[in-house]
Amino acid sequence: MDLPNNIHSNNKVRGMSTSDIDELAQFQVNKNRRYTQLHTGQLQGDYLEINLGKLQVFRENLNVGALIEATPANNFVPFAALLSNRDDSTFCGKHIEQNAILQATGGDWDVNFKNHLNVIAAVFDRDTFVRDIHLLTGQEIPSDWLVSKACLTEPLALTQYATGVNNIINLIQVKPEVIKTENSLRMINDTILRLVFNVLKVTTPCNEKRVNQSKRRQGVRHVMDYLHQYGQNIPTIPELCKVAKLSERNLQYGFKEYLGVTPIRYLRLLRLNGVRRDLLVNHGKKDKIVDVALDWGFIELGRFASEYRQLFQELPSATLKKLNLEN
Repeated sequence: MDLPNNIHSNNKVRGMSTSDIDELAQFQVNKNRRYTQLHTGQLQGDYLEINLGKLQVFRENLNVGALIEATPANNFVPFAALLSNRDDSTFCGKHIEQNAILQATGGDWDVNFKNHLNVIAAVFDRDTFVRDIHLLTGQEIPSDWLVSKACLTEPLALTQYATGVNNIINLIQVKPEVIKTENSLRMINDTILRLVFNVLKVTTPCNEKRVNQSKRRQGVRHVMDYLHQYGQNIPTIPELCKVAKLSERNLQYGFKEYLGVTPIRYLRLLRLNGVRRDLLVNHGKKDKIVDVALDWGFIELGRFASEYRQLFQELPSATLKKLNLEN
């Protein structure tokens, strides 16, 4: 008996649970998927995808062995981490080794597994991905990153990627309101981009040149001025690299030399200051701390409250209460 579909009402979050393998393929719009059950068992498939503008993340589980074939459109650049057993799985006809990232791009691809499948993936818009990697590195994207194959990478980077994307999926599934603001979406997209970049740069290193200290400092000053003017729009790291005319690594060197913190940490501190400023000038326009936090791109509210307290020595609620007492 077929299980009922569970489709989320928010069009940014779509999911289903089914025992009909063809229904699973049809649900994944524009992915040109085909599923064939190859091993015995009563199939159960669970699929959840979240659309984040130029990026999509998804999690898929199948409990019996099957063959998945696909011919993705050229504008898709997916990267997948296999959480289930690799010993009984192949990708494009080759055994999937431990600590491999699956690049499902560049034409036809297939996954064949004997027991069950558990996979986490992020799917980028190709043009946006190529542009952002160029901004991060100052180099053209390695052609090997755009070919369908399983690439060995650094275990910690792969674990951080899989865990990071899975945590974002879990968070949005429980609290879909975190992707209602443009700033939250930008921060999530930027986080996932850097997670996959850390995985890929091990497979085919980009040869980044270190520029001289004068150029690094000039780039840092440009970024600081830019952030003070446009900080509430929460620029991504690739955008800051464009402003600085530096690669991410050179921008990091410059910030560490100039301020003793990374550009990511500096941006996070500016955002915390922005939250505090908005709370202090609230005047009753927004009475929910969560609204202000989301406006500044904070989606992990527990972590946000902890960092806010550490920086300002009081909780956001105490800041807001102080304002209410004054009024």
